[in-house]
Amino acid sequence: MRFSLLALLVLAASAASAAAQTAPSWRYDVAAGYALMRDQDLANNNPDIAANFPAGWMATVGGNLWSGLGVVGEVSGSYKTVSIPGDQPKLRVYTFLAGPRIKRSSSSIAPFVQVLFGAARASTSVLNITETVNDFAYQPGAGLDLYFSGRLGFRIEGDYRIIRSEGINSKEPRFTLAAVFGF
Repeated sequence: MRFSLLALLVLAASAASAAAQTAPSWRYDVAAGYALMRDQDLANNNPDIAANFPAGWMATVGGNLWSGLGVVGEVSGSYKTVSIPGDQPKLRVYTFLAGPRIKRSSSSIAPFVQVLFGAARASTSVLNITETVNDFAYQPGAGLDLYFSGRLGFRIEGDYRIIRSEGINSKEPRFTLAAVFGF
């Protein structure tokens, strides 16, 4: 965990210093794609159940405030069905997050770091009974936008989402692949 935070700080510092050298050619970007999430608490508390949520999506809208610094909003969903005798419980996690992003733009490569804050909505359906909870979430992350056709590109991103529920932090590493469009 300490290494991850140190890596994010180093990337943020390098992106901020380099951001003054090149301004982005557009002001807004929109991204949408696939998300793979892992629930660390599920992995630790239930070793017989796979902790990956293989079905997931994410969508973001970001805007540059000034050179290198911007804001981003994100919505995402992650889904999993567990096979147990007599039922197939469905687990769902939705997040609604926003926060600052530091992004270095060049002609075709744009690394970024961000920290998003907001709400997470988790629900479980077992034997036709659904339980839903809403909690505070924050999500530090970093990624790379690779533009290959003007304003059309590809995003690779890694995040470490933390959901704060009843005084306990639930940890969810996440990896995303997305198409990104600049405006």
